[in-house]
Amino acid sequence: MTRCNRPGCGRGTLDADGYCPACGRKALPPARAAGASTGVAQVRPDPWYGLALVDDTRLPDGPGAAPAREPRPESGPVAEEHRYCHNPGCGRPVGRSVDGSPGRIFGFCARCGTRFDFTHVAGLLIAGRYEVRRLLGQGSYGVAYLAYDRNLKTDVVLKELRTALAASDRERDVLVGLRHDAIVRILGYEEEHDRTYLVLEYLPGQALQAAPGDRLATFLAHGLRLLQALDYLHARGLLHCDVKPLNIIRFAETAPSGALDRVRLIDFGAVRSVTDTAPLSEYTERYAPPPGDAEYTDGPTPGFDLYGLGMTLAETSHELTKESSAPGVQSLRLLLDRSVHSGGPRQRFTSARQFGEQLSGVVRQVVAAPETGRRVTRASALFGPMPEALHGGIGAPRPLGDWVRATVERPAPDGPVRLTLPPLFRAPGPWEVAAALPMPVHDPDDTDVTTTVQGELDVCRKLLRAGEPADAAAVLDRVPLPADHWLTHWYRGLIALRDDELARSTSHFTQVRAALPGELVPQLVLGLCAERSGDAALATTHYSTVLTTSPALGAAGFGLARITHRADGPAAAAGIVEGLAQEFRFAREAHIAGFRLSLERPEAAVPRIPAGLGLVEAERASLAAESAYAEYLRTEDRLALSDAIRGLARHCPNERDFYALVDLANELRPDRKWPWYAGTRPRTHAKGNNERHFRSAT
Repeated sequence: MTRCNRPGCGRGTLDADGYCPACGRKALPPARAAGASTGVAQVRPDPWYGLALVDDTRLPDGPGAAPAREPRPESGPVAEEHRYCHNPGCGRPVGRSVDGSPGRIFGFCARCGTRFDFTHVAGLLIAGRYEVRRLLGQGSYGVAYLAYDRNLKTDVVLKELRTALAASDRERDVLVGLRHDAIVRILGYEEEHDRTYLVLEYLPGQALQAAPGDRLATFLAHGLRLLQALDYLHARGLLHCDVKPLNIIRFAETAPSGALDRVRLIDFGAVRSVTDTAPLSEYTERYAPPPGDAEYTDGPTPGFDLYGLGMTLAETSHELTKESSAPGVQSLRLLLDRSVHSGGPRQRFTSARQFGEQLSGVVRQVVAAPETGRRVTRASALFGPMPEALHGGIGAPRPLGDWVRATVERPAPDGPVRLTLPPLFRAPGPWEVAAALPMPVHDPDDTDVTTTVQGELDVCRKLLRAGEPADAAAVLDRVPLPADHWLTHWYRGLIALRDDELARSTSHFTQVRAALPGELVPQLVLGLCAERSGDAALATTHYSTVLTTSPALGAAGFGLARITHRADGPAAAAGIVEGLAQEFRFAREAHIAGFRLSLERPEAAVPRIPAGLGLVEAERASLAAESAYAEYLRTEDRLALSDAIRGLARHCPNERDFYALVDLANELRPDRKWPWYAGTRPRTHAKGNNERHFRSAT
């Protein structure tokens, strides 16, 4: 067995034709493979992972297991172009139109006198082997018959092949050699009267359509299976050219565990080679790009088939996507909009793997909904890791600066004091977001991103991280990348964030979201922008989707906790961060956030500082001071609060902050009462004493 030698794969075992079933591409020649890469091969993410998230739909056993087949056309007269003399020694065309008059349906051959009757299709014998039972379909490029194979003793489908492939033995052999679970089995081909017929397996079923009771995820899994089939077909240099619901059969496949709901691509009557230069003439307009599209002027590409599948899924899933607020529906609509974009092939998906990656992402969002709750942790295929939590301060102890800037209020001379501190948290600043967001990684299916483009984008990325958005914008202006490419919008959005232009950045990131509806990072950044802009409802929508689908993107959880805290209080926010504590990467921040939120709940007892968080002394002192203030609000214990702030002062990096915290501690300290003195002794702040304390503390 030979392994695939492509640097982006290295997983699959090559089949008899030299193709890898894992990446769908042919192996590199030995000379190219030797210098293709060094070290460990980078494995491309599996774009079909959405299939593993959907349970197989098992259909009931018995005669009713298969979906009911749609009514077929009645068996009418044989079309004129299929009327030939039955005499094997003659075979002359008969029953044809003459001078505009329709041909005779029955009569006698003018050459040999053999009687013919084409009143009904049933009984027509093709190639002396296939007995036609009825007409399955008839179009501008051929007919399809249900026939009985006298040799194999089984029903088959005969499909007339009228494209350039009909004249090529090699290409016909490629068709017969196709083996894929989502492609109808092509058993062979026959020739008769200068006509070529493909012989296909017959599958009782119905044209693709959402059935009553279908779940959206189950139906979208069929879309992934069809994309796998197209990827397999395209890797072998073939284009189907007529992907539509009628050419996709939904049937019950027999399996040991029961009948399974499956789909297969059928009707290869319009198939052609990717190298065919003839104009496109055999396709269904409704499921093809608009006139004038580059698919016609420059020649069809795999994108032609992907457009047809996009239209097919949009049409057949309509009943399942009526509820806009349902999980994944908005993402699915964006996905289908891109698949049939009228702006040309570059605006659409260029490979089945691209389409599949985004469709799997949509399935992931659908199945992660609370009623299913099936989550999967998976690295993004288009974005690098995001180690930053972007908790906005809620997941860390208060910085010393918050305590230095604190003020004391005493409404009444003998009344309780109030300590005014900065807010518990804030929305991350635009520059923080821009610095923390993950950077895109190379998509091998994106032909627009050349080595030159990648190099320029790397320079732009470095300038952004160095805090030089103007220089980054200048570099981006010269990158030879289309202005409407999602990468262009991504970097424009980052530059706008650095410049604190939220409206402009939101506009760019919205375009990224439209191009990559299965990715979570664009939704996360739109949530951060919405929170910063004050749109809590929109921020909640984006944060909830990301958190529900992948809690590993902790920034969404902390963002939702901030929004929830403002709307519903600390108890509700604490419930969100408790879930984040289960994620190892953000456990420390989540535990700190949970502790700080619990301090804000006056009905609950003040908790102890969590152990095992690896806190340094300054962090522990800050949490202790915050805990003492929460205790004071419950018990008015000013002495403990004063002592905690005095202990925090020991960690100040300079004298000014040290003096400020000691003065704050002294101001909070209870006034001393002397039994021999009628009043209270005023507290004095001796600078000399403070200086000695600072020197001893540092």
